[in-house]
Amino acid sequence: MGPIYDPSLRGELVHQDQPFKEDLGRLPYPNFYYALEDLVASYLPSITHSVHRSSIIIGASSRSLNNTLLTLSVYAIICRYQGLPFRYPGNKYTWEHFCDMSDARVLAEQQIWAAVTEGAKNQAFNCTNGDVFTWKSLWGVLCEVFDVEFVAFEENDEKFDWLGMMKGKGKVWDEIVEKYGLFETKMEDITCFEHLMWF
Repeated sequence: MGPIYDPSLRGELVHQDQPFKEDLGRLPYPNFYYALEDLVASYLPSITHSVHRSSIIIGASSRSLNNTLLTLSVYAIICRYQGLPFRYPGNKYTWEHFCDMSDARVLAEQQIWAAVTEGAKNQAFNCTNGDVFTWKSLWGVLCEVFDVEFVAFEENDEKFDWLGMMKGKGKVWDEIVEKYGLFETKMEDITCFEHLMWF
């Protein structure tokens, strides 16, 4: 995806029509994944590889730093525990426009398939669940699941200091873990609030 959501690049971004296809050319911006692909490809034909392009990865995991579902769950639980508003950490664009996700199980199945399938060698594959949603609609579902009050996104919310709010909440998470007998974890080990900053 590169810096598609970087507001400093508005007007400079190359528009790609959706859906994104595996054979689309590379975007003309630095992208860490391009460097990785080039590195692996430099060893051909000694090795084979496959590239798996997911969207936002979600899934059940006790320790996944970039797991969006786990980070949002911890955020919602802390909000409920402290009586804080469960505010959307993103911007108006992502609140209103369609998004998709990749279930970790689907991604794992695709990677196993590619590893044992001759025709998948040295190929790139997109991997999403196929369904789309808006964060506006999903936020209401999350509020019901975690029993927190729905807070609609407003323009001034783009200045919401999401990282500042969650900074120092590790002690609160420790209280919650102890009080409810949860699997013992440190908030910093199971969440990555910085990862959600591009919402």
